[in-house]
Amino acid sequence: MRTRIVCIAILTTALLASAAYAASLAIGTASAKGAFRVDNASVTGNATLFEGATIETHTSGTSLVLPGRARLALAPGSKGKLYGDRLLLEKGEARLEQGAGFRFEARGLTIQPATGTASARVALGGNVKVQVASLAGAFRVLNSRGMLVANVPSGAALEFDPQASSGPTRISGCLQIKSGHFVLTDETTQVTVEVAGPGIAKEVGNRVSITGSTDASATPVSDATQFIRVTEISRVAKGCLAGKNNSGGAAAAGKGSGSGGGTGGGASVATIAVIGGVAVAATLGGLAAKGALPGQGDDGISR
Repeated sequence: MRTRIVCIAILTTALLASAAYAASLAIGTASAKGAFRVDNASVTGNATLFEGATIETHTSGTSLVLPGRARLALAPGSKGKLYGDRLLLEKGEARLEQGAGFRFEARGLTIQPATGTASARVALGGNVKVQVASLAGAFRVLNSRGMLVANVPSGAALEFDPQASSGPTRISGCLQIKSGHFVLTDETTQVTVEVAGPGIAKEVGNRVSITGSTDASATPVSDATQFIRVTEISRVAKGCLAGKNNSGGAAAAGKGSGSGGGTGGGASVATIAVIGGVAVAATLGGLAAKGALPGQGDDGISR
């Protein structure tokens, strides 16, 4: 009998410890006007969220609150895996309404605030594309190796097309000299790279378009994220317009951090090809042309 009592006491202690541990992993709450799913269980109204919870929405959006860390929303027809510091978006669209140090992960890309509290929308397009719209504050887009792919300033949007195969890098911007090195800030991605190759020196101070390949073995000059070996360079315009490299190549994503605001007049948005984890080319079209720009009008997300 005494042995049985001791065993029961040990089991009770273990269960209490397990319950306390599970409670300590609670990271926030989810709420919606309709039904949604948490870890494959149907929920109506509210639910407590734990580290690594999978949330799936149906006909209504769901609000996610991580006290002291972030406020998020999942649009109808979306799915994501939530942690205390990130959301792994698997389907649909999500918005960071308020948060510092919180990030999205989607199709091999990481989208995170550049500084401080910021808000943005991230949506999955088709089978491969990732759409990013910054509603307030700037965001950085990184590849799976942590390399900077693009800077998305406040009020701008870009669409990314991750691809596995390798290919040439094509960027354009103002060619300048910094500490004896040739550097260029791409007008679309706002990423600064160091460049080297024939014909570069005579184009310093001009807007140029270059084609080349990333040299991972070379260390770029300070403030540059990549080193590009140039195989072809062509002049776009003589001289550099003041502030051209800081104006942002992405189209507007809507004003403020509220529920919308249009881009105005069917503006084009650049689609960035990310080949082998590196941004290599941009083409206009993308989100606004398809009427799917994040931040453009009502999203139906519950608040």
